[in-house]
Formats: sequence, C-alpha cells, structure tokens
Amino acid sequence: MSRTEHKDRIWHAALALVLVVAVGASGAGAREEANDSPSSAMPPKLAGAFVKWQGEGREPTLQSWEKWLKQKPSSVLAIDFYADSTWDDFHRWTWVPGLWKKLNPSRNVVWSVPLTMKGTPLSDVADGRHDAEFEAAARAIAEGQPRAIIRLGWEMNLAQMAWFAGGHEADYVAAFRRVVAIFRRHSGEFRFDWCPGWGPQESPADLAYPGDDVVDYIGLDVYDFKYEGTAEERWNGFYLNAPFGLEWQRDFAARHGKQMSYPEWGVGNFGDNPFFIERMHAWFVQNESLIAYAAYFDVNGLWPTQIDNNQFPQSQRLFRKLFAGRH
Repeated sequence: MSRTEHKDRIWHAALALVLVVAVGASGAGAREEANDSPSSAMPPKLAGAFVKWQGEGREPTLQSWEKWLKQKPSSVLAIDFYADSTWDDFHRWTWVPGLWKKLNPSRNVVWSVPLTMKGTPLSDVADGRHDAEFEAAARAIAEGQPRAIIRLGWEMNLAQMAWFAGGHEADYVAAFRRVVAIFRRHSGEFRFDWCPGWGPQESPADLAYPGDDVVDYIGLDVYDFKYEGTAEERWNGFYLNAPFGLEWQRDFAARHGKQMSYPEWGVGNFGDNPFFIERMHAWFVQNESLIAYAAYFDVNGLWPTQIDNNQFPQSQRLFRKLFAGRH
C-alpha cells in the first residue's frame, strides 16, 4: 500500500459500476448461488478486515476472506489488537506478531495498541513509568511486521476507553508522542494511525491530536447505529455531515497533509442496511487516493457486525459485489 502523504485534496467523481453475473461463491462461510462483480475491482487496500481466530490464528480466516472477495492472496491488510486488560499482557502477548509472521510472512498488520490500562492515568505513561511494556510490544511487532501500522490509543474521544482524552488532552498527547518514539527505535518503517470514533462522542477529538510529526494517518471508526430517520437521513445526519464525521475527517486530514484510514467499519447495530454499505463504498471510491486503507470489522463483538455469515443477507450480497477484486 502507498505510504505517500497527500498534501493537496484530490477530488474524484464517483466511478460508475457495471455489474456482471459471476457464478460460484466460496469461503468465509457464505453460500451464495451467484456473485455479481463490479467492472472496476476494489483495491485490496480498501478490502481489509478484522476476522475471527481460527485454529492457529486469524490468518486462515483472512485467507478465506480474500478468496470470498476474489482479492489476491496476502493483498489485504489485517487488523489485530495487542494486549487486553493488564500491563502484563504487553509481555505475555509478544508471541502473537510472531504467529502472524509464521503463518504468512507477507501479511502486513494494523496493530491496535492500548495507550494505557484501566487504573493507570495517562500521565504515568507520559512520564515513562510504563516504557518497558511498550518496549516489549514494539520489539515483538518490529520482529513480526516491521512495516506495521500502529493504531495507538484509538477512539480516545469515547469515555469508556481507558485512555479517554476528555479533560486530559495534554496527557494523552504527551503519552502518544512518548510511545511513538519508543516504537520508532525498533522500526523506522512503522506508520502511526490516530483514530477517533465517529461523531462528537464524549469529547472533541481534535483537542487530542498529537501532532503531524507523530501521525501518518487520520483514522475514523464508523458503524451503522440505531439512529432515527430513513437510511439516507441517518447517513447524512450522523455520518457524512455530522460533527467529527466523514467530511470533518477528510477536511482535517487535508489540513494536516495526511491520508485517511478506516480501521473499523460495519453494519449490524441498526440491522441489515445495504444503503450504508453502498454509501461507504461510494465514499471510498470518491476519496480513494486520499485513503491509506480500510478494514471491515468481520467479527460479532458488542453487537453483530459479521458480513459473510448470512446474518445480514442484503448487506452481504452488496458488500461482496462492491468489494470484490479481480484475480
């Protein structure tokens, strides 16, 4: 995937999609009698995913995802999470990047790395009291994926995150910058993703922006929620034009000379909504040159989001049409 930072806003007209019938469906648990593929294939950088653990790891599931979408092997970006709920996880999880490397050394990964743990203030991280934990993570990821994207302290504008920046923006910024410096000592090819959750949430995301010198991509996590109104009204009011929505992200990234990213996106909280799939796809196409990568959240977590298991059949069919490659 390109690592070029775009300094100027580039606008593209939406590409017309000509759908043709392609028989046969395989992989990722989907069983469809026919699959329509767009005449213009979706670039693999926009067809990444967070997938379920299967057997040894997530790589086998991601390979099925690629086959389902007719994307080239090892072409899409993987999403994974490093550490969980304790500082000890930073040392215990050092084997996970190595497992990705063992199963597929060609796969690059976006690593979502916590900026602190519950009960530890961000100021402690900023003061260096947990450098050893971040050193362990940086070393393990550098050995497994030296060109990884590090999504550090994501969704900092949500109050439930341990690294919630609201009211502590200076500590968040200082902690983010310190951890970036640690990671850079282990690989000069790491790229860093600053990724709020979409919408106003519980604090203004831009107050916690850590600086152009430590950020490569301006991310946004976007899910279709149970808002009132028609699908179109909800899209316009809560995603496209909303405070800290898609247009805000595009303008903010342009001002800072950064590409955009979408490390998590999906349907499910509202239900089966192919309109949301179509609109996200159109946004990706219109802004393709401004986007570093996108990844669908293909795991049922706090709410159902998996797109390839027939729980959202209309969205599933359209997703497979629009995000297919040509291989």
